[in-house]
Amino acid sequence: MCGLCGSFTDLSWSAVPTLAARPALGRAQLAEAASKMAAGSGVRVTAWGLGFRVTGPTGRTELVADLAQLWAAVDRLGRAPPDPLEARP
Repeated sequence: MCGLCGSFTDLSWSAVPTLAARPALGRAQLAEAASKMAAGSGVRVTAWGLGFRVTGPTGRTELVADLAQLWAAVDRLGRAPPDPLEARP
């Protein structure tokens, strides 16, 4: 990965095998997992460019570059902060 692409995200291209081979697919998989975890707060996460788009239950949207910013946006936009230990149906 070149330095320019690496500057847009804190995700390491080597952190997940899929990210190394197909970065867009890896980002989409991370976004899908994050969206499932945040679903209880009414927030939807999708891959967008080199980062993520976080959409709250009212339609308000934030674009974020990395996972740390993603969870901060989920907390701001959601009805309640997601509980990672909550059982999923």
